Amino acid sequence: MPTEMGNEAVEVCTMALDKFQAGRDYEGASVLIKNTLDKKFGASWQCAVGEGFGFDISCQQKFLLHLYYGKVGILCYKS
Repeated sequence: MPTEMGNEAVEVCTMALDKFQAGRDYEGASVLIKNTLDKKFGASWQCAVGEGFGFDISCQQKFLLHLYYGKVGILCYKS
């Protein structure tokens, strides 16, 4: 992921989790992240937020972000 895009995506992810983590509303956080990334960087973004998940995906080269915010995992990619 290009550096500037990656930095903006991390900001979006942390903002969404700050907003939804208190209620453990990971679905709400993932919807907010996906919709924001779609608006900023074009359609076809997918997002998964939660604890204890694995993944095996096909995505566009250089459009993958996987990070942890505390114990919460965040996966964003463009399909």
